Amino acid sequence: MGLITRLQFVLIVFGFFRPAHAVVLDPLAAHVTIYRDNYGVPHIVGETEEAAFFGYGYAQAQDHLDDMMLEYLDAQGRRSERLGMDALGQTDLRFIPYEYRWGGDYLQRLLRTKAAVVENCRNIDPGVYTRLQAFARGVNAYIAEHRKETTEWIQPISAEDVEALERSYYMRFYSIHDALRKMTGKISAFSNFGSNHWAITRARSANDHVMHVEEVHMPWANRFQFYEAHIMVPGKLNAGGISWFGCPVFLAGFNDTITWSVTWNEPNIADVYLEKLNPLNPHQYLYDGRWIDMRIDHATFRVKGPKGMESVTLPLYYTSHGPIVSLDLMANRAYSVKLPNFDSVNYTTGLYLIMKAHNLSEFKAAVARQLIPRWNMLYSDSQNIFWVHNGNVARRSPGYNWSRPVPGWTHATEWGPYLPLETYPQLLNPASGFVQNCNNPPWLATRHSGLKPLEPAPYYLQHMPKADANEDALNLRGERVFQVLSQPRTFTLQEMTDLAFDTRVVPTDVVIPLLERAWANAGPNRDNRLNRPMALITAWDRRSSADSTAYTYIYFWGKAYQNLYSERTFARFLSYRRKEQVDVNSPGEQRMALQALEKALHDIDAKFGNTEVRWGEVNRVQRGGRFSVGGTGLYDVLHPDAGVEQDDGRIYCNDGWGHLMIVLESEPKQVWSLLPYGESQHPSSPHYNDMAKLHSEQRPKRFWFTPQEILEHTESILGARDLLRLTIRGEGSKRRHTRPIRVSNMNTGRVVVENNRDPREPAKSN
Repeated sequence: MGLITRLQFVLIVFGFFRPAHAVVLDPLAAHVTIYRDNYGVPHIVGETEEAAFFGYGYAQAQDHLDDMMLEYLDAQGRRSERLGMDALGQTDLRFIPYEYRWGGDYLQRLLRTKAAVVENCRNIDPGVYTRLQAFARGVNAYIAEHRKETTEWIQPISAEDVEALERSYYMRFYSIHDALRKMTGKISAFSNFGSNHWAITRARSANDHVMHVEEVHMPWANRFQFYEAHIMVPGKLNAGGISWFGCPVFLAGFNDTITWSVTWNEPNIADVYLEKLNPLNPHQYLYDGRWIDMRIDHATFRVKGPKGMESVTLPLYYTSHGPIVSLDLMANRAYSVKLPNFDSVNYTTGLYLIMKAHNLSEFKAAVARQLIPRWNMLYSDSQNIFWVHNGNVARRSPGYNWSRPVPGWTHATEWGPYLPLETYPQLLNPASGFVQNCNNPPWLATRHSGLKPLEPAPYYLQHMPKADANEDALNLRGERVFQVLSQPRTFTLQEMTDLAFDTRVVPTDVVIPLLERAWANAGPNRDNRLNRPMALITAWDRRSSADSTAYTYIYFWGKAYQNLYSERTFARFLSYRRKEQVDVNSPGEQRMALQALEKALHDIDAKFGNTEVRWGEVNRVQRGGRFSVGGTGLYDVLHPDAGVEQDDGRIYCNDGWGHLMIVLESEPKQVWSLLPYGESQHPSSPHYNDMAKLHSEQRPKRFWFTPQEILEHTESILGARDLLRLTIRGEGSKRRHTRPIRVSNMNTGRVVVENNRDPREPAKSN
């Protein structure tokens, strides 16, 4: 055992003896092995679930400790300790678009993000709580091992911190955003925010297997980054997927028998209440004819300032409806917000139960517990595809406008129970053979879905639709999926992969005919500089691919059109009814289109010193190198690659899609996936940008799932034993460890191999 005896190890673990030179060990470390594949994805094999989640916490800390610890600070309402007064937010509920957040630490404390978890931790499912503890212990083990290398602000975390972070993602972002939009009356846009997923039945599959595609859209450098992993406990759990930094459960993923994914939706889950305050006592509010005392708490913040840490104490106000987010003493009024599951815990439990589900009944049972407040949820297994527009929508009284603040002084506006899962819009194996959601309304989950826009209740969605609403509510991504999957034929795996990377610019069905007619009718007034651009545009395949020069013209044409006229005028080209709204035979429309193309050509030349520029020279990923990418944020293509345009005209892509997963529900299951940025946040790691290179080539990697596949593609092993090989040989549950992993220096248990193949076994082709 090295520096300590076996007796000392036992005494240390149980806290009875700690010599000055001793290393603190965690017994869970002796029961887990972490296999890293050739893209750095950790495949964590534990003898128990606790051991496996311990390994997952350790693996995440290896790859992005600083980022996940900042997330824990955020959930605790303590970012101002690192980032100063701007992170405090005071009581100013401003919206920060790129971070997808309102306010700062003040709002986090007002929402009681961690306080509610601490107070209600006994209500967390006991089995889930032990896994939260194990995950936290894994993170803490890594911190202890690297204490000399980490900064002082990084401190050990608890199970409550992990649950608070999961709660924070729902409460701070989803729920409060919906409420505050009602209060302000403004739509605070999320930059290129959205997601795609679709699935086809066996009848629509050329290989007779259900296929499922997921593509989550998130920025690459804010708090919603993803991490890909695989957790395996032989006979108990075998799941892979993506987690947000610092979270122990998979938002989207798969296990032995099912696959699930989510997209953003807009159920009406949160409300704002206008409260009347007592002119004689502003800390009282009116309710059913009586003045009720507000609940008043106080929070003390430590704020980093020019002179060091300063303390700021601020009041937190609550009515029976929830937190007060705006207090106007001059007008004797306040606004409070009511949010789903505000006093609840078990946010982690919802996704954990899905990870453990093995059939449709178990999946539905997990969702029906209403621990997950929203999201379109797509499910597949070897025989079924199922989709549900999930949301914790409370029953509400008629006669009120539930898209705006409602009176807080009457019980008539109180919530009833949540609508049950069976009433939500949902589809199982529809006759069309496919389901999809690209952030479209629920009745558009497939063609001729039979779903009604005003069901299950007129207030079910944040904005009441028309009773006869139809496909005109599709966005461009949904329209593209409908175009492809509505074709009366079967689809191959390659075609599903191509659709996942699809960059077809749908509005060109109007833009190009308009430009062609404008060019044909220009006559002697033609600008000959447009000869070459028009030739390229006419011959173009209408995809925003990296090697396309034609798309560079169309992109800058769109920007020029907006600048010359208006964003609203340009938006007609993005509308489902664009062919009705833009008359391609109109001389006026043609003149405007040509003027925009002339300006686009001028702008390209001014920025690049050349009028023929491939799109990949404009749109690039910079991550340990420069990689050309296709896609665009301007025309809402299925596979977007976006970013802020620089002064030189180039786009440094750091936005758009955040993860890709393609699943073939075969036996065994086959999975392909991709992160646009890679697994590691360390620039020195080969896994910092290896997937960025694949992304540039629009080439997904295999997600190795079976023990044999993992072993054949293992780059490194961290652990006391080769648990996977023992599992294959049937020895994994029979033999005990002969020594523990030393948590304070886990590198003593690390074996680096090229492919980890036993030389006594024959090589197998991939």
